[in-house]
Amino acid sequence: MDLPHNPAREARRKTELHEKLGSERPRCIYCGCAEPVALRPVTRKFLRDHHVLGRNHDPDTRSVLCQNCHALAHENLLNAEVDLEPESNPVKRVAKMLRAEAVHLEMMATAKRRQVALLEGGRQ
Repeated sequence: MDLPHNPAREARRKTELHEKLGSERPRCIYCGCAEPVALRPVTRKFLRDHHVLGRNHDPDTRSVLCQNCHALAHENLLNAEVDLEPESNPVKRVAKMLRAEAVHLEMMATAKRRQVALLEGGRQ
């Protein structure tokens, strides 16, 4: 059974998603996904923005990720042994933030290499 298509409702949902994401043209910084539905939360576990240095370490440094890249980013943080728990010791806190930033920069470098390959016709 085909559901009726309602263009007005679809346009309203799209506008609401863009407003929630704070951008007319939101895009995952890692994979480039620009589909608003993939950039919004589906449960409390999935965030529409990623706290690059860890929410408990630096709640203001954030970027929009698609759900897949957000899950991958957290897996990479776990693999790099980045502890995201609050840290009262300022030296240890900065060390955690630097480790998290390294994970972010590695993911950005991978994304940029992929973009270059696309521009150069698929060459790696």
